[in-house]
Amino acid sequence: MTTVTRNQKIYFAAVGLFALWVGIWGGFIPEHVDEAIPWLVPPFHARFIGAIYLSAVVIMGGCMMAHRFAEVWVAVFMIGVWTGSLFVISLFHLNEFDFSRKQVWFWFGAYIIYPLIGFWLSWNHRTARDEPSGPKLPNWTQSYLFAQGFIITALALALLLEPDLMVSVWPWKVTRFLIQIYSGPFLAYGLGSLLLSRQRTWPEVRIVMTGFIILTAGVLSASIIHHDLFTTTNLATWLWFGGFSLATLLLGVIILRSYTEDRK
Repeated sequence: MTTVTRNQKIYFAAVGLFALWVGIWGGFIPEHVDEAIPWLVPPFHARFIGAIYLSAVVIMGGCMMAHRFAEVWVAVFMIGVWTGSLFVISLFHLNEFDFSRKQVWFWFGAYIIYPLIGFWLSWNHRTARDEPSGPKLPNWTQSYLFAQGFIITALALALLLEPDLMVSVWPWKVTRFLIQIYSGPFLAYGLGSLLLSRQRTWPEVRIVMTGFIILTAGVLSASIIHHDLFTTTNLATWLWFGGFSLATLLLGVIILRSYTEDRK
């Protein structure tokens, strides 16, 4: 059995603390989110970013408490995708950064180091996926995760490759730069969902899925707070609220089911 080591938990803590810093400022002090990230964005954008990063905090917390690497392998891969893609995207938008600010240097430093370690760990421990233990994951959960992964990955690729189109159809006002920045975490969650759909037991998916529901519930809450930014006649608005509401409900059912299976 491949176990989670002390050094790996230190890595999870480092990633989690950075995510917590961004999540607190974005989620609860949105008017000053530039204390945590390199740019100041409007409050709804800040809360949206905050929800994304707070979901990462929950995932990293779960990884720190895990014993088997099979329980965290997907999360480690997602760290690599999330941080690595944001680093590459940032290189194409250097004019958006003020390099006299320490937040910018921390951003680039973290997003060079985190993906290198994440991809190295996920590659070195790729065989840990073959060590399933725990109650079996039902087929309907795997099907949901595959569908979620397909949709989110397609969305992420559209945000990354067709930013001008996505700016025109996005349900609230957004810039081309932010659209591409958002593609990074969406790509991580999309590919992560596809990988989770291939897992065989509840412990292998529970940590990341708990983070998923924090994300969907957080985005839904932020959207309700800033509902005046949405147009009810816009189809994208209905897809946005409907999609996040449905995902929150289904993820809640799945997570409750996972703990029920553990008690059997």
